[in-house]
Amino acid sequence: MGNNDQNSAGLAITRVANACVLLELNGHTILTDPWFTERWYLRRGEPLGLEIAELPRLTAIVATSFAANHWDLRALRGYRHKAVTPVYVSTARMVRQARALGYPLVERLRWDETRHPAPSLSVEAVPAGRTLAWPNNAYALSSGGTRVFFGGEISDVAWLERYRARRGPVAVALLPVNGLRPVLGPPLVMGPRQAVQGADALGAHTLVPVHDAHGDDLLSLVFHRNGSAAEAEELAAGRSAGLDVVCLAPGTRWAYPAAV
Repeated sequence: MGNNDQNSAGLAITRVANACVLLELNGHTILTDPWFTERWYLRRGEPLGLEIAELPRLTAIVATSFAANHWDLRALRGYRHKAVTPVYVSTARMVRQARALGYPLVERLRWDETRHPAPSLSVEAVPAGRTLAWPNNAYALSSGGTRVFFGGEISDVAWLERYRARRGPVAVALLPVNGLRPVLGPPLVMGPRQAVQGADALGAHTLVPVHDAHGDDLLSLVFHRNGSAAEAEELAAGRSAGLDVVCLAPGTRWAYPAAV
């Protein structure tokens, strides 16, 4: 996986909502940043692509942040296969919460640690900055010569440049695009320009935008959007370098072209 021509057969992506995505990678199924239930103060701003009851038996669940729209404790309580599903999270508190819900195979992954939930699948925790004092993880998911990068709560392209320098390129990058930021303070996640730059930094063929919509709710009075998936697509189309931006509506399943 040291070059940009990775074999990406067997890769498909279904977006659920926000940064929640169902990845199918060479026979493995990985759920990212689970979010299925809204709160009175936190709305999706888009339809829900899948119900948690519709999920297959997962190879693993990965969560980047303890925020409710990345770590949905209400929904995780109802997942049928929690007793046998490995869960990788970014903080010790999330470990305690998952165990209380009946997930015995939960583990905090520190930055640069790797686990193998199946013999042919590796999950690497990648540095993605912090929310206040707490670390956020990104994840590199690798199987059969294919590597996918998922950054559900990341704002700085420099983290991706460092990853590429150490690990080489990826086939597909899933990165946030709505540039969500408080009225006073730096952005919490990438906007469209940073997402395109980040995908380039990773050497990805394809950018799949996540963390795009944000509903009209109490938090939207404090946190404002600054970009969209459509803007990322437009930015990439205006350049000579070849980067495909695949904007997925919730519930849409997309297969990497090499897998078709």
